[in-house]
Amino acid sequence: MRKRADEEEGEEAVTASRVVKRQEKGSAGKGRPGQKEEEESATPEHLCSPTWVLNFQKGNSFECATLLVSLLLGQGYNAFVVSGYASREQVFCDLTRRTCPYLPKIEQAPPPMEKPKLVKYQLKPPPDFRSQFLLELETREKAKAEAELQRQEEERQRMIMEFERPQPDKYFGQRIHAWVVILPNDKDVRNQEIIEPIFLEPSSGMFYNPADEETNLWYLGVESIWNDQNYWVNMQPRENGCAKINWDLSKIEFWEHLLPGEPQIVQKDTDEIEKDIAIKQEKHLDMPASYVSEIRIHSLDFERRYPRGSKTIFYKKAKVELYAPFSEINSLSQRVTVYEDYDYTTPVESYEKYLNRIDCLTESRKNFITGTVTDFFKRGRPDHCKAHHYLASDSDSIKAERIIEFYDSVQFDGLSRIEMSPLYLTQHYVDREDFVYYIHAEFLVDEDNTKVNNIHSRHISKIIEKYHRNKDIPASKDMAEREFAVIGTEICIKFHYEQDRITQATRTFIKPSIGDRIHLIFDSTMTHGYNPDPNAPPEKNLDLFYALNKHLQDEDSSILQIRDVEEDIAAFLRRRADENLNSQFTVSLFDKNRIAETTIELDTKGIRRLDQREVKVQEMNDLGPYLARIGNPVHISKTEAYLLRDDCLSDFKQTAIDKANRILHMIEKQAMELEKLQTLLTQTVDLPKTKKEEMLAKVNEISFNMHVLETYLNWHRTVVPQRYKVLVDRLQRNPHLQALQKH
Repeated sequence: MRKRADEEEGEEAVTASRVVKRQEKGSAGKGRPGQKEEEESATPEHLCSPTWVLNFQKGNSFECATLLVSLLLGQGYNAFVVSGYASREQVFCDLTRRTCPYLPKIEQAPPPMEKPKLVKYQLKPPPDFRSQFLLELETREKAKAEAELQRQEEERQRMIMEFERPQPDKYFGQRIHAWVVILPNDKDVRNQEIIEPIFLEPSSGMFYNPADEETNLWYLGVESIWNDQNYWVNMQPRENGCAKINWDLSKIEFWEHLLPGEPQIVQKDTDEIEKDIAIKQEKHLDMPASYVSEIRIHSLDFERRYPRGSKTIFYKKAKVELYAPFSEINSLSQRVTVYEDYDYTTPVESYEKYLNRIDCLTESRKNFITGTVTDFFKRGRPDHCKAHHYLASDSDSIKAERIIEFYDSVQFDGLSRIEMSPLYLTQHYVDREDFVYYIHAEFLVDEDNTKVNNIHSRHISKIIEKYHRNKDIPASKDMAEREFAVIGTEICIKFHYEQDRITQATRTFIKPSIGDRIHLIFDSTMTHGYNPDPNAPPEKNLDLFYALNKHLQDEDSSILQIRDVEEDIAAFLRRRADENLNSQFTVSLFDKNRIAETTIELDTKGIRRLDQREVKVQEMNDLGPYLARIGNPVHISKTEAYLLRDDCLSDFKQTAIDKANRILHMIEKQAMELEKLQTLLTQTVDLPKTKKEEMLAKVNEISFNMHVLETYLNWHRTVVPQRYKVLVDRLQRNPHLQALQKH
C-alpha cells in the first residue's frame, strides 16, 4: 500500500485531484478512443505507484484514488480507497448531463415588503357597476389560458428530460470504478472538519454526500475499501446502494477486515498494557511497508495543476476551460462558455476570470447575442475604475454606448458612475460637498461629424444638474435641479419642496448674448419665477443680478467639466486598449519561483549585481567631497592623508553636534509653548468649555511631541559614537589613506 505523505504537502491534498487526470482523452465526456467498453468492467491487472502517476500525469481510477488517499493520509484525513461499481457517466467522467457549477450565481433581491398604510380617514370605494357574469367569464378564460401555458411548459420540460436522459447501458452495475471516501474519526485531528462520510472523485475533484439520492445515480455499490492500515470487505447487501451503507468499520457484521487484528483507528479506548496483550493474542499483522519514494510535489508542479497547464470540461450546454497561473499571455485562469445547444456550436455568454494582472482586471463577461462586454476590476487602478460595460464592436470610440463604474470612496470628487451614448453623457456622484449627485449633458445630432474622431466633435445642447437637499438653506432657495440650455437662451432652476407644499419654487433666467456678458446689464424682463409662498417678499434685482452672473459662470464651468470628462474617457479607452494588447503580470514578493526567474532574467540582460570591487569603489565615496577639493589626485601624500581624515572626522562630529542642538532648540520651543498654555489654563477662570477642551488637546499634543523629541535625542546620543567608530574603521580601510598605515 501507499506510504503516507509527510506534513509538507500542505494544501496539495485538497486539490491533488487537479494535479492528475484519469487518462488522456481527446475531449471530456467522450470516453477513451480505441478501447472496448468491456474492458471498463474489468479490474486493472496492476497498479502504478503514486510517484509514477505524478511523473506521467495520467492513470486509471485506482491509481488516481491511491495517490489522492496517500496525500490525504499525510494531512491527517481518515481516507480510504473505495473499489466498487459506478455508472457509465462516472466511469468515463462524462459531465455533459450535469449543470455547470462554475456559472456565477445570480443574486435575487428579495421582494420589497409593502408596509400597510395607516390612514385615519378613508373614503368608501365607488360602487362597481361591472357585470359579475362577464367578470366570471373573464376569470375562466384567464385560468384556462394559464392552465394551457402550464401544460405546455410541463410538456417542454418532459421533452427536455427525455432528451437529456442517458441511453440504456448494457453494462449497468458492472463497471468497476475506484474513488475515495473520507470517514469521520473522533481520534483524528480532522474530527471537527469531517463529521459525516464524504465521497471524492479523483478524476474531477468533486465531492458527494453518500446519503444523497443523486449520489446513488453515480455510485452504485461498494465492494471493498483499504488504506495503509487494513483491507475491509463490504458485507452489506448491494441492493441498498451507497445511501444505506453503515460506515462503522469496527462492526464485523458490516465490514470484514483482511489482516488479523483490528487497526488502531477502530480500536476502542483501552490501556496500553491491555492493548499489547490483545495484539499478541490476536496475532496482529500490519500492512506491508511502502515500496515507493516519498511523495513530494514541487511548488511549480502544484501551481501548474493540469497536464500541460490547461484542462477543458464539458457540462450541459457549457464548456469550462481552466488554465494554470501565468500559463496564458493575458493571465486568463478560467473561461466558462454557455451555449444554446447541446452540441456546443452556438455560444450565448462567456465568463472569463483573470489573475495577477497589473491592470487589476479580475473578470470579463461577454454576451454574444447583444454584443456587450463587462469588465470588472479590483481596487488599485490609478483611475479607480470598478466596472466597464461597453459594446464589443465599438470598444474604442468615445461616442459608443458604455457605462463606467468607479470606487466612489477613493474618488476625490465622489464620481461613482458614467453613462454615455452618442446623444448624452451622464455622471452620478456620491457624498459631494456641493450636494451635486447627477450631471446630464445632451448632444446634438450632427450628421457632418458622425465620422470625425475628434473628442469634442459633439455639440452640447443641454446640461442638467440635480442636487440633494441642503438643510442649512431654506427649501425655496435650495436648488434641486438646474438646466442650462447651452444652445438656447434660458437657465431654468427648480428648488426643493418646502414642508407641507405640493408645488416647488422655480426661477428662469434669460441669458444675454455673449457680447453683452462682458458688461452685464440686468433688466427685470430677463427673469421670471414662481414661489409657492404668497407671503414671501419679492426678490431684489441686485440679488437676481448676482444670481444670473453666477449661473452664467457655472454654465461655462459645466461645459469645461463635460469636456474634461470626455478627455478622461478618451484617455481611459486608450489605456485599456494598451492594457489588452500588452498585458502585464504582477508577481508577489513571496513567490520564490517568480522572483528567482526575475533574477535570472536580469542576469541574462546584463543587469548584474555589484561585485566586491564595485562595493569597495562605492565605499570610497566617504572621501569624495574632500578629494574633489584637491582635484581628485591619483596619489596623495601623508600630510594630505592626515588632513583628509581629520577634516572628514571633524565634519562628522560637527554635523552630529548641530543635529543635537537643533533637537534641543525644538524641545525648548515646545516647552515654552507648553508653559504658556498651562499658565493660561490656570489663570483664566471664565474659560468656555469648547475653548478649554481645545487647549487641553493642544497641551496633550505638545507633551507628546516633546516626548518624541526627547526619545529621538537619546537615540541620537547613543548611535553617534557607534557611527563614529564605523567611520574610523572605513577610513582606515580606504585606499587613499593607506599612506598612514605604512609607518
